[in-house]
Amino acid sequence: MTISSRRTRVTISIRQDMLSRVDSLIDGVTIRSRSQAFEFLLTKMLGERLGTALVLAGGKPKDIGLGKTTKFMARIGQKTLLELVLEHLHSLGITNFLVYVDYKKEEIIEYFNALALSYSVRFISGKKASGTAKPLLLARPYLKSTFLLAYGDTICRLNLSNMYEFHKANSSIATVALTSVDEPKHYGVATVEGTKIRGFVEKPKKSIESYLINAGYFIFEPAIFSYIKAKDRSLERDILPRLAQQGLLYAYPFQGLYLNVNKKADLEKAQLLL
Repeated sequence: MTISSRRTRVTISIRQDMLSRVDSLIDGVTIRSRSQAFEFLLTKMLGERLGTALVLAGGKPKDIGLGKTTKFMARIGQKTLLELVLEHLHSLGITNFLVYVDYKKEEIIEYFNALALSYSVRFISGKKASGTAKPLLLARPYLKSTFLLAYGDTICRLNLSNMYEFHKANSSIATVALTSVDEPKHYGVATVEGTKIRGFVEKPKKSIESYLINAGYFIFEPAIFSYIKAKDRSLERDILPRLAQQGLLYAYPFQGLYLNVNKKADLEKAQLLL
């Protein structure tokens, strides 16, 4: 299946100094042409923004020193990890949340129902841990426009507005935030060509050129559902590689805090940083 991005050719007159400022935005990476520069500026000026996020807070429990509770309910100061993740995304402009839960879902839902929140949260749940593809399908009825997907155990300090503008300027159906790490052998590494992700190398054992990894923040269009198969279990291993093979997956590299809580040491780091 191919996605066509219908564009209309227009002719405008513009001062030379302003055109030079527009051209200065072309960096050859995130903005590669004058047309993309104009689209970037118009998206910003017209006030389009990302307001909905699907947050994944399910999965099998890991031993990170919490006993039988889930890491999403781990206390960091006076709040839980998931609470801090939602608050961070809210600070980036997200006002409507869909939160997928399975393990310890009653505990999570009860906790959030008791909070006075300044944003909307709807929980969707599965009976058991089932990967990262099923939550997308469960959330499909609520995702009618561009949305963010974020891991519920991850905080990225990036400019979400710029990522959204980049996504729209490229008429992308899927954009992945990428960050660099010192030891990529513990992650799935993205191979990037220009603005597109061409594939992933899962936990590479040999020396590689790329240190860019999936940072756990994605911007998707509803068209993403046309590329999800019923048998898919993993967003990372099934859906994203499929999009990359078809030239439909865009890369948004960023520099800034990337914190993923996946082991006890990560939780201790979160206690210091958050």
